[in-house]
Amino acid sequence: MMSTSRPKRAPRDAMAAAIAAVAALAVWLYQDQTQQGDFAADPRPCSLVSAETAARLLAGPTDGVEAMSYCSWAGPGLGSDAQPVLQVQVTRLGVHEAQVSFQRTKEESEGKMGPMTTDLSDFGDEAFSRVRYPSGGRVTNEVFFRRSNVVVAVRYAPVDGDIDQAHSGAYDVATEAAATLGKGN
Repeated sequence: MMSTSRPKRAPRDAMAAAIAAVAALAVWLYQDQTQQGDFAADPRPCSLVSAETAARLLAGPTDGVEAMSYCSWAGPGLGSDAQPVLQVQVTRLGVHEAQVSFQRTKEESEGKMGPMTTDLSDFGDEAFSRVRYPSGGRVTNEVFFRRSNVVVAVRYAPVDGDIDQAHSGAYDVATEAAATLGKGN
């Protein structure tokens, strides 16, 4: 029996499939690069706040303790629970994911906090602050800001519960963190 010969398309089809795969990879890599943002590495949260600023807010020199994406400072204790607390959290994502994460945090804050949430324009692509009164009754001011693909959360709780002091302390730390990030840290 004689077999009928078919045209040999396999090499041409394989070449077309390879070209399509390379083109798809190139598009994916280009989109991935444009979504990575300004920060290719995780900024170190303790490096965003100077020792002088931490000492001023915490009533004395103290070292930050870094654990994953957080840096926490605690001032000298003035009783069982009375110590000022400062915390900076840094989260690096893709640009779109950072935008979504930031908006989700803001929407949750507005739903729970109402008029105690304030938009800010001083720190990056978007920012807001909120005041919290945790179950212990101590006031904590939080400033959240996003710069490109990094979301930063600053939390400051002074000992005396002074809302103005909480606001100005968190604002000062956020200002310093944003300036340090702007220097390419």
